[in-house]
Amino acid sequence: MRRRRYRRLPNLVSLPRRSPGRWIVIALGLGVIMVALTGAADPYQQTRQFREAVVCDQDAGGCLGDEPVSVVRRRTYTTTTTTTNTDANGHTYTSTSTTTHHEITWRRANGSQQARDVSSNVYNKAKEGQPATLRLWRQEVVGLEVQGETEWFLPEASTALGVWLGVAFFGLGLLLWGLLFGWWDGFFFLVYRTFCWMFMGLVPVATAAHTLAFGWATGGDLVILIVVCALFVGIPGWMLFGSIHERW
Repeated sequence: MRRRRYRRLPNLVSLPRRSPGRWIVIALGLGVIMVALTGAADPYQQTRQFREAVVCDQDAGGCLGDEPVSVVRRRTYTTTTTTTNTDANGHTYTSTSTTTHHEITWRRANGSQQARDVSSNVYNKAKEGQPATLRLWRQEVVGLEVQGETEWFLPEASTALGVWLGVAFFGLGLLLWGLLFGWWDGFFFLVYRTFCWMFMGLVPVATAAHTLAFGWATGGDLVILIVVCALFVGIPGWMLFGSIHERW
């Protein structure tokens, strides 16, 4: 007599398509998206206005304010980041990376001092006691020019826009989970998949805010951006969909 072998189903609870729990997840995702888009409306308009001012300043000049300052200090420092990741099988991986920062401190006419991280090119041209020029937009420092080299800083409105876009991306994840999957297999996988999903959106969201403010990168910067986006989206995406595939 021939025996049939049945595959053992994973230990998970799948919500019916019309269950109240699934509709709550979908409604929550839609609600988060709507709140995020509402909050992003004003920062988006301000970011567009800033972009127009940048383009105008590049074409005709005089669209951004200038303020002479003096460089009072420059230094480099390093930060070390340790990241611990756990895959769907429970294996833990730890990686450590060290980043070198270049910081410049300047003194304004009123005597106040401000410090910002800059690129190595601007850092190498800035010397203590040397004059520099701040680029201002609505009294906010958005750039530092030293010997023809300019370092641009993201305005506060664009930073706020990036935060709201991140919230909208989180809401999109909730919505897609409720529509496509909707199962519960423990708190660990909830946190794990949420982390992977948000990590996937980190660079694209930051890139969107920066691009809306300063325009698209070109040349080598564009190539680097594409590679970084591919890594930051591909690795957590592989981790996320790997955990889903094993239980689908």
